[in-house]
Amino acid sequence: MNLKLRQSKIKTLFSFLLLFSSFTVMAQTIVTGKVFSAEDNMPLVGASVIEKGTNNGVSVDFDGNFTLQLQNDEAQLEVSYLGFKTKEVTTTGGEITILLEEDANSLDEVVVVGYGTQRKSDLVNAVATTDLEKATLSPTSDVNEMLRGRIAGLQVNVGGGTLRPGGTSDIIFRGQGSIEGNLSAIYVVDGIIRDGGIEDIDQDDIKSIEFLKDASAQAIYGSRGANGVVLITTKRGKNKKMQVSYHGFLTSKTLEKNFDVYSGQEFAQLKREAVRATNADDSYSDDEVVFSEIELESIANNDFVDWEEELVKSGIVNSQAISISGGTENTKVFGSINYFKEEGIIPTSNYTRKTLRLNVDQKISDKVSVNFDLNLLNDDTERAANVNVITFSPLGRAYDEFGNLTQFPSGEELSAVNPLWNLREQNNEEKGNDFVINVTPQWQITDNLKYQLKTNFTRRTSERGQYQSSLSSAGDDDRGIARIDNNLREAYLVENILTYNKRINQNNKFDVTLVQSVQEDELTRTLTEGKGYAFDDLGYNGISDAIGSVNVFRENNTIRYVGFLARARYNLMDKYLFEFAARRDGASLNSEDNKWSNNFGGSLAWKLNNESFLKNVESIRELKLRASYGSLVNDLGLAGKSLFTVDAQPYVFDGDTGAGYSPSQVLPNNNLKFETITTLNLGLDFAVFNNILTGNFNYYDQRTKDLLLRRGVPPVTGYSFTYFNAGELQNTGVELALTANIINKEDLKWSVSTNWSNNKNKLLKLYNDGDGTPLTEDTTYGYYEGHPVGVIRQYQFQGIWQEGEDFANSPQANEESSFPQPDLRAGDIKVADINGDGKITEDDRVFTDPNPDWFGSFSTNLEYKGFDLFVDFYVVEGATKVNPFLSDFNNGGTLQGKVNGVKVDYYTPENPSNSYPRPNFDATPLYLNALAVKDASYVRLRTVSLGYTLNEVATSQIGLDQVRFYVTGTNLFTDTDYIGYSPEVNIRSTFSNADTGYPDATSFTFGVRLKF
Repeated sequence: MNLKLRQSKIKTLFSFLLLFSSFTVMAQTIVTGKVFSAEDNMPLVGASVIEKGTNNGVSVDFDGNFTLQLQNDEAQLEVSYLGFKTKEVTTTGGEITILLEEDANSLDEVVVVGYGTQRKSDLVNAVATTDLEKATLSPTSDVNEMLRGRIAGLQVNVGGGTLRPGGTSDIIFRGQGSIEGNLSAIYVVDGIIRDGGIEDIDQDDIKSIEFLKDASAQAIYGSRGANGVVLITTKRGKNKKMQVSYHGFLTSKTLEKNFDVYSGQEFAQLKREAVRATNADDSYSDDEVVFSEIELESIANNDFVDWEEELVKSGIVNSQAISISGGTENTKVFGSINYFKEEGIIPTSNYTRKTLRLNVDQKISDKVSVNFDLNLLNDDTERAANVNVITFSPLGRAYDEFGNLTQFPSGEELSAVNPLWNLREQNNEEKGNDFVINVTPQWQITDNLKYQLKTNFTRRTSERGQYQSSLSSAGDDDRGIARIDNNLREAYLVENILTYNKRINQNNKFDVTLVQSVQEDELTRTLTEGKGYAFDDLGYNGISDAIGSVNVFRENNTIRYVGFLARARYNLMDKYLFEFAARRDGASLNSEDNKWSNNFGGSLAWKLNNESFLKNVESIRELKLRASYGSLVNDLGLAGKSLFTVDAQPYVFDGDTGAGYSPSQVLPNNNLKFETITTLNLGLDFAVFNNILTGNFNYYDQRTKDLLLRRGVPPVTGYSFTYFNAGELQNTGVELALTANIINKEDLKWSVSTNWSNNKNKLLKLYNDGDGTPLTEDTTYGYYEGHPVGVIRQYQFQGIWQEGEDFANSPQANEESSFPQPDLRAGDIKVADINGDGKITEDDRVFTDPNPDWFGSFSTNLEYKGFDLFVDFYVVEGATKVNPFLSDFNNGGTLQGKVNGVKVDYYTPENPSNSYPRPNFDATPLYLNALAVKDASYVRLRTVSLGYTLNEVATSQIGLDQVRFYVTGTNLFTDTDYIGYSPEVNIRSTFSNADTGYPDATSFTFGVRLKF
């Protein structure tokens, strides 16, 4: 009986528990759903779904799905994703679809930071972005050039040949951080570290460009990123209908200059004055003695050659780009074909580039996808040879009476050869092909854990052929010279990337990235030169027919890199942000014991605007303090310098030529190691007055220790110099970027932007001599302690000596001077006796910093309905250069009357100028280099662009999505005291075959953009 009663009670209790459990289960509501982008219905992988007011939340999976067990019957879901507006949704369970809209607020922009992305407001490092819409207004094939002035702290270094068609420039972040070491920033394109430049990327294919400027941000690329990192992201397809885009523009270029050369009569007078100065009685020589017969005819008939008119023409740029973009949920495609052709302002200087890009994103399963990128380039470059319109004499004839080119315009053999003649008798062209392929599989292991395998193979080939005929000034002595330079560069990269991100609760988020990287770059070069040809017809294609000498140079260099990276980021309460990255790199560049390096960087940020005392201040949208510190290594950029190497050295023995070798000029250093660059960066990001004023400020202090330097060695060793580590270099600077959105209405928008930078570069310490005595200078290689890299050390120009001054007792006439001038006279250059010892010696030379005091840009953008106007100025203040047009014979600067030159106010007894010395046919004026140290500051109206975009009603009527026309003027005006084609680069030397410069140009562009 009791047993039956007990069993009945148990059944009743069990039934009650089952009923209670069912109520409990009913109370735990479950919601399932999808999170997509409102723009293209793309799943937002990793989006956060949190039950508001709780720590209950999940992340969206690879397909955009999520399942969340709610703690309340009716709940509000807070759905957020990087770069999209946070959305709150009320739900009682069941299935829902949530569409998130992109956030136009710049603080929520997604910024690429290397091995991932970050919301702009969460950045803790010095990372900068550029406005591509404005940058691409420059009609150039050089991506670096179009970035000039767009980023604070970034300088574009235009060197020899940069401005020619197809030329490429270099970028320098925050000054020169090394002397003999590598100075090049690296380019990371779609997550792949490039082995070279980015010539194969068309500007219309670029989606975004970011710059990692401080060591903490660069630490993720270790020793490769010490000189700055440029992150380029190309466009990709989206999950929506197929769209075709077209961008075409035509540009006309004309020569820009701020000087005159001597006209025919002026040059004749210069030559008379130069010869007069050599006569003891200071009298003019007869013209028949000074000039040739043809020159006399030119002077008598006032018939002169305008070499600028003969040699310089209008350049033309033709750019055509077509792309397609679109796809489905599983397959997305972006493809483009681009054609760019520039005919230079100097004949035979042309560039043609054809590129093809294909980016495919393929979803294989719910967890696995793969990205496939292919980029092909074919280009053809023609370089002008020996062209300088400044130095050729206007006296003479470019053509004879039959219309044929004259070889010697003055009629005198061995005089300067007609530049048109040399253009005809020389050719210099290069053809190249690039093949770049990336394959990146991705596996979303869990909602929080993702694995990526990045693979890249790059193959670049080029062939450069040169021929200087037997009739050219360079090839006449050798009866023609042919050269063929073949280059093959192959590189591969493999990276294993593991990323874990976790939102613990509403106040705690973190992510960790682990990377293992292997890269190899191999460069093979074969240079063949042949001299002596019976016929010039075949050009360099007949190089094997040489009847003179034939030389072959072969070079092969392989550099291997291995890297291991760990990065952690932590966000506490959306107020306090922390990041740390460490990377260990191995490189084959150095000796056996110095191949590995440690690189690290740490940073933190404080979002003051999210603190309680500022959170409700509507006028402050962002106020964030940043601090970072990092230490990276930098290499020499040259392989094998720690090893014993030899150079080929043929020899003749008993009438026969044998193959031999001799030590190279570089003494090997088995202890050669990396130099170390450490950087402290302090920053402030702000957006105030309801986003009317936004910007950022950065201060940095960068120190390079164990500098890679050169040092001469005794000739008895058989070597010239060695590389070694010593000394310390410092770069400090301030950067400021501001944007004022003055008017921001629907039909009228007006903004003004500026960025401003300065950099101070100083060699803090050099090295000790063999006895341990500190050395403060090395004049052989131009190292001067306490002064910047590349400092100018020269005598100080004080004007021109005038009649009546005390020549005999001047320091320059002192016989104890380094270059005593006992015959000093009026018209000579006067220099300063700096130390006041009554003589002019090397101790009187002064140091001049060539670097600008500051540089930056100022721009304004105005939009009214469909019209838009963009105006951009670029400023460099306080820069100094040595102007070869004022000091170098090959550039007409010595005032000897033998070649033409830039027109200056030179001294004569009748015109006692105090600016430039008296011409002298027999000698270059002493201390002429002191006169050539000139201010190279300038203000340039770089861009004026007016555009019009048809409204949606008009475009829909013609069946298009977008129609835009624009007209752009570039380099319209340059205000500078510097004499030359450009205050940044000097044109080539008359007698040089190298790319030593190309004139700058003013250009006008008409462009059209269509989408359909």
